[in-house]
Amino acid sequence: MRIGRHMPTNSKPVQAAEIAHRIGCNAIQIFASNPTGWKPPALDPEGSQAFAAATRMLDLDPVVLHAPYLINLGSSDATNREKSISLLSWTLQRGELLGAKYVVFHTGSHRGAGVEAGLRLIADGITAVMEQTPESVMLLLENDVGAGHSVGSRFENLAAILEMLPQYQQRLGVCLDTAHLWGAGFDIGTPEGSTRVLQHFQETVGLHRLKVLHLNDTLKALGSHRDVHARLGEGIIGEAGLRTLLTDPRLAHVAVLMETPIKKDEHEKEDWTHDATQIAKAKSLCLPLSV
Repeated sequence: MRIGRHMPTNSKPVQAAEIAHRIGCNAIQIFASNPTGWKPPALDPEGSQAFAAATRMLDLDPVVLHAPYLINLGSSDATNREKSISLLSWTLQRGELLGAKYVVFHTGSHRGAGVEAGLRLIADGITAVMEQTPESVMLLLENDVGAGHSVGSRFENLAAILEMLPQYQQRLGVCLDTAHLWGAGFDIGTPEGSTRVLQHFQETVGLHRLKVLHLNDTLKALGSHRDVHARLGEGIIGEAGLRTLLTDPRLAHVAVLMETPIKKDEHEKEDWTHDATQIAKAKSLCLPLSV
């Protein structure tokens, strides 16, 4: 099982890869563009190739891109939809240059049109994206906390989207976020709860479709529909449940990536020494307790 984290690049992706390796990561996730903006940066083939070369040299595999948050393939608004398709397509195209294996995106919101309409729009949007992007980068649907009109908090919703796109089965997968599971009401805080959740996912989507797990704790209550991440051990998701999730042999192929807040030092700089302990904790959770 590969362990890593989402790294801030501050426009220095090679340096981000080097720091990730230094703190114990063997996988990495980054944004390829402003996560809250529509306009992607100018093409930078040399910079992209340098990052791809650095991740290969440092054995950071897989490289995962998180798509911008503004993307909403479930929207029926023509302008928003066109911009979403364009930006997600750009992210997959840039992913190939950066040596990424996966692009993760939030499925979005139906904005009152209804779940069924939203699911159909998302499937149609994915089709438009697939038609103009490289086959080398897999697109992963991420589960959400189920707030408002969002689509994707239930495994049945993710399964329905995938089932509408049989022609792209080799190019589509799923990313599960532990904080999102908890916020949506999936109790993964106990061994029994985690086992039930995994079985439910197996029966609806299939664990072979799960490619990335975002490992995040949270301070928000079970079923709160709130998406607030906390560092491992500083939230309320039970460690025993997370360990059961991470040590299930059916997840051995899954890349585990933290998106937890990075502690700052007295100078408001990232405290990478502290974050290395978080990576070590994630690795320890991937090991079964000795009897």
